[in-house]
Amino acid sequence: MANRALPFSVTALLLVACQPTERRANDTPQANEPARDAAADEKAIRGDVDRWLQLVKAKDAAAISQLYTEDGVVMPPNAPVGKGRAAIQQTWASMLRTPGFDLAFAPEQIIISSSGDMALDRGTYRLTVAPGGKPEPDSGKYVVVWRKVGGSWKAAADIFNSDLPPSGG
Repeated sequence: MANRALPFSVTALLLVACQPTERRANDTPQANEPARDAAADEKAIRGDVDRWLQLVKAKDAAAISQLYTEDGVVMPPNAPVGKGRAAIQQTWASMLRTPGFDLAFAPEQIIISSSGDMALDRGTYRLTVAPGGKPEPDSGKYVVVWRKVGGSWKAAADIFNSDLPPSGG
């Protein structure tokens, strides 16, 4: 019974940690609360997303892997989890080598945790591949959990999946 409760407990903790913060009337931090700027954090993450898109266009899997934490994970559909930067680089290299690979994604919502050290980025993507020479478009959604490491935002967990129905193959 305790094993069944664990996923719910972890989910509840993550949801609480990623809730948008309410600002006090005077908008100043308490003495024991570190000063942080959620708008600046969101802007920084959006800048990282822009950089990520540039690296995708450049097909630079090594640089993309550096956008992740050392212990980060990428969880593509229908493929194993890539754990750690070396595996993340391999996962991205494999995707980028797909003929006709063209990817764009955009955040729809970025929520900074109340502690200011984690964030949730939820958005959509558009993908085209042409493994058989004919373009195959796809669209879907993603979630990236960002973690602040040494003052910079890094992707700790990245998962995405298609809106298209299974191909039945």
